[in-house]
Amino acid sequence: MRYLVACRARDRVVVGGVEGGSSRINKLASIGILPGVELRVQQTRPVVVVELDGTVLALDRELAGCVRAMDADEPQAK
Repeated sequence: MRYLVACRARDRVVVGGVEGGSSRINKLASIGILPGVELRVQQTRPVVVVELDGTVLALDRELAGCVRAMDADEPQAK
């Protein structure tokens, strides 16, 4: 597992968890970034741009650093 800021453009990842204070967790949840959701990374600099169910979202690198992600084809740990 890695953080979303460490992903590369064209990666397809699944959100494994969200870290940080309640305001950051709530902000990410309000835009649909929750554990189990699949994201397609479009770019990582200067901001992290991801696609989620046809919606394109831009996250500053600090906020994207709160999102843990795993490859979409990686078996999920139990």
